[in-house]
Amino acid sequence: MLTLTGFGLGCLVSLFLVSWRDFRHLLVGKVFILIIITSGAYLVDPFAPSDWRWVTSDLQTALPALFWVLCQLVFAARPRLLSVWGAMALYTFIAPMLSRPFIEAGLWPEWGIFLGWKLGQWFEYVVVLHGVIYVVRHWRNDLVEARRKARLALLLILGGAVGVATISLNFGIYHEVTRGIIVGMAALAILFCVVSSREGLLKLAPQGKPLAESLLPDQDAGSPEESPRQIDSDDSEKLAALMADGFYKREKLTLKQLAKAIGIPEYRARRLINQTLGYRNFND
Repeated sequence: MLTLTGFGLGCLVSLFLVSWRDFRHLLVGKVFILIIITSGAYLVDPFAPSDWRWVTSDLQTALPALFWVLCQLVFAARPRLLSVWGAMALYTFIAPMLSRPFIEAGLWPEWGIFLGWKLGQWFEYVVVLHGVIYVVRHWRNDLVEARRKARLALLLILGGAVGVATISLNFGIYHEVTRGIIVGMAALAILFCVVSSREGLLKLAPQGKPLAESLLPDQDAGSPEESPRQIDSDDSEKLAALMADGFYKREKLTLKQLAKAIGIPEYRARRLINQTLGYRNFND
């Protein structure tokens, strides 16, 4: 158990240092760092002194809500944190934190335990599932393939780990060794994603400038011999003509339809939109 816990902590510390160095200036980076800290609380909770156990317990309860916020910041062009989903995510953390002292002291009736504890547990499942569904639905919106794949891998690994940890805690169907296995494997896999796809993950959220400024020639797998600078100017003229004619007003317009109207492959349409218009994804 101690070996697995030490391994998990080592992976988390490495992930924290890399994230602090590269992502701390981003809002999404700050949320990601908070997830690392709360994961550490989940890992060391069995070893925490009894007087401080409430700290690690409250911190680990925030994992589902932080995961949901991360999914919103990464994939939503305009994150809707103030929503029903956001209220549910906040409830999963605030309600147990405020209720814990009264429930542990046996001061609350059955309905108080339900509202302060059990309802928050059900909300945890909902927000984690909503976050995963959001990832699956929107991961293709990004125009840059390297970043798109890095996002998908990172968030699915993280969502799976948070989901397993949440279910195992709420139902008590785990051994303490499970904590080290879940955190260690997930942290190691995410660390690999961060290190191997650093340039893609640096742009997890909008940075206030067109992505064309940061695109590299090998960031799209469509045609290895082409770079964004080699896109034919005729494509830009065709795109401008289509926009002027109101082509963008069509209902349920897709990137595939736009590429077909211009007469170019989808990968070139992505780069053309990004380079010419400066948007971070097709929906924008």
